[in-house]
Amino acid sequence: MKYRLSIALTLFFIACSNTKPLPKEESFNVSNVSKAFLQTIDFKGKDLVAMPMGKEFYYIHKSGKKILTLTEDHAPDKFKDGLARTKVDGKIGFFNKNLEIVLPPIYDFAFPFYKGEAEICTGCKEKFDGEASMLEGGTWKKIDRNGLVIE
Repeated sequence: MKYRLSIALTLFFIACSNTKPLPKEESFNVSNVSKAFLQTIDFKGKDLVAMPMGKEFYYIHKSGKKILTLTEDHAPDKFKDGLARTKVDGKIGFFNKNLEIVLPPIYDFAFPFYKGEAEICTGCKEKFDGEASMLEGGTWKKIDRNGLVIE
């Protein structure tokens, strides 16, 4: 029994040592706008605004921090259960209203949170048909706001 436990622990530590550390927040499309640009934004008494920049939308915090957000029907992703989605290198993650990454971009697709749960997909691929797209394959699960699989 001790021998099996020793092998299991050894394999666990080998697996952990081969995992890549998560990139720093800067690589998650979190950056700052210039002070001059920040002064041109009308926050209308709020801490956060969504703005189009090129073909994409960004949320900009009054502190100057900005983050890329997904779009739905040509509008920025809405905060649901206090979180919105971002996409980095084809992977989706979640951020809060302080523009802090709460769940890193590791999912191939993710629906917004609803009542503390979000459906996520790993291994699915986006298939385009004209302007519309569909998801094919992959494994679907539900996660909680901590990223723990609940279904």
